[in-house]
Amino acid sequence: MRLRHIISLFYLLFISIWASAQVPKWVNNTPLELNKTYKFIEIISIGNDLNSARIDALRLLAQDRQLTNAINVNVESGKLTHAEQTMINGNLNEVIKEQIDINVKISGENYQVRGQKIDEYEEKNQNGQIKLHTLFMVAVCNNPIFDNVYLTDKYGFSPVMMSLIPGAGQMYKGSYLKGGCILGAEIISAVGIILCENQRADYSNKVIEQPRFAKEYNTKSNNWATGRNLCIGVAGAIYVYNLIDAAVSKGARRVKIKRSGSADFSYRPCILFDGMNRISAGLSLSYNF
Repeated sequence: MRLRHIISLFYLLFISIWASAQVPKWVNNTPLELNKTYKFIEIISIGNDLNSARIDALRLLAQDRQLTNAINVNVESGKLTHAEQTMINGNLNEVIKEQIDINVKISGENYQVRGQKIDEYEEKNQNGQIKLHTLFMVAVCNNPIFDNVYLTDKYGFSPVMMSLIPGAGQMYKGSYLKGGCILGAEIISAVGIILCENQRADYSNKVIEQPRFAKEYNTKSNNWATGRNLCIGVAGAIYVYNLIDAAVSKGARRVKIKRSGSADFSYRPCILFDGMNRISAGLSLSYNF
């Protein structure tokens, strides 16, 4: 294993640190609904700027909901409100409150599209235009029961367990490039360990078989042993980084759904004061309903 190969491994690891998740998990993989009164729809729209892409998304949403063969669809109104933020179990969650009320006129008749805009993700296409992915939750009946929807980049402890296989936790959190770099670097390190150890053993045998060149073969054996140890160190460092990164790094945005009307427990750290003006830390438990 040459020095430049070792440097390449560290460079690969360095690049992986900056390869963060960007694409939300729901892109091309819409969430599953918890009841049949609504459905999730991903709309892909194109515009010269973000605003025009958003307007086009509303137009396409109206077409997707109400018609497939209509020629003229006029979006008369599209009202978007706001999103709120709360803390659940110490993690920031965006509670979706962005309501959509679209009135469309189809062949002289008025139709209404009711729903919520959940999230959006923009990218540039080959022509330099904005390609916008928008996730909507849309009613499919007159009295929909919209479940509570949250956006989060937290994944709990599962990625750490999955990272017992290097890179698997990162891929689970949506960082496919980072996970691939970690897995690739670990494989290269393992190959380096095997190669160096085989070469070291071969030269060690030659020391016994050809004592005339014992000094030369012994030096080469030591060099290969050093290369093997370097590969072991690199593999160990990558594996430790892999576990830490899986635990602390943010993942791609994903949608969490909580059934409407259900309750749950949450907790958060707090500071307590007693009658003696003493301060202590603890956890506060709340029941949300």
